[in-house]
Amino acid sequence: MFRFLLVFQVLFSSPLTAAGVLENLPGPKNPTPLDNFILEGMKEVKVPGLAALALKEGKIFWTGYYGWANIGERRPVTQDTLFQLASISKTVAACVIMQQVEQGKLNLDTDINTYLPFKVRNPKHADQPITLRHLLCHTSGIRDNWKVLEDQWVKNGDYKDPLAKSMPDYLVEGGKFFSAKKSFYTWAPGASNQYCNVAVALAAHVAEAKLKTPFETLCRKGIFAPLNLQDVGFLLTSVDPKKVAMPYGYRKKSGSFKALGHHGYIDYPAGTLRASALHLARFLMMFMGEGKLGEVRVLKAETVEEMRKIQYPKLDKKQGISWYYTRMGGKQMIGHDGGDPGVATQMFCQPEAGTGIIILMNSEPQKGSFGKNLTQRLLDHIN
Repeated sequence: MFRFLLVFQVLFSSPLTAAGVLENLPGPKNPTPLDNFILEGMKEVKVPGLAALALKEGKIFWTGYYGWANIGERRPVTQDTLFQLASISKTVAACVIMQQVEQGKLNLDTDINTYLPFKVRNPKHADQPITLRHLLCHTSGIRDNWKVLEDQWVKNGDYKDPLAKSMPDYLVEGGKFFSAKKSFYTWAPGASNQYCNVAVALAAHVAEAKLKTPFETLCRKGIFAPLNLQDVGFLLTSVDPKKVAMPYGYRKKSGSFKALGHHGYIDYPAGTLRASALHLARFLMMFMGEGKLGEVRVLKAETVEEMRKIQYPKLDKKQGISWYYTRMGGKQMIGHDGGDPGVATQMFCQPEAGTGIIILMNSEPQKGSFGKNLTQRLLDHIN
């Protein structure tokens, strides 16, 4: 018995040998063919933990929880496990901002400098205003300077400065991260499109600056509390760290997993939301339900309709307001995916059919086909 315990302790020590970790992944007691497909796939692509969910007729139809949320603590993935959502976070940020738009506190097409205590302009187009619609549809001309973003990455903590400081540091001449070349593209706002995380973070700050309320508080009052999403948050200080799945990186050379820590970064509204699959399902069902879940209305139906509308069809035929369209399993779906070191997520739906899928992983699959194949299996399972 002692020898078995010793082997077990060594197996789950650092470095975390992938072969041992993936040998007997926690899962359902009586696995179905779908469960076995997921468990075998996780072993093949080196993913230690996964939560998945399918919606049918606007309701939760199927859920599955597999593997380890934290290998070292031997904590399995359960329905209560929070995953970092990466860029799925942008859909929540957009909904909070659109709440302020429908209340008349913000306008999608007003110069954001109307709301900000500092001025943001592309130095190459100083006479061209940037709007919230630009920011939320990736047409602002603001650019992700990955050297800055990666250098400012925080492990196991939140970014040290609030958006009120980090945004002007990045976007205003004289700021410590500002670069006319690397903070902005050469094209004018609305003239082209390029995916941008900092733009979404700036949109979040526009809301908090106008409302004089921290972005996290706006999310809690506008989305989390009405939808009964407890223990959800963008900041690590807002959630129970014992419930959050640890992001892992697979090291091919050593054949082991490395705990990457919990992420904090300068543009956090664009990617650090932590939530469970069930939390995310309630949010998605609200969006599918024209802004309403049960008796709770979070957004007006016309607001949701505007968010689903292609905003700049000449620039991008797939992009709504943060949400975007893609084809999955031969079906046109709307949603968002996400990726960070040790994080891979998907959330897509067909509102008119009442169907949707959610996949949350705490490692990046080593083969890109796994996520696509799992999506197809979940869609087949619904139909």
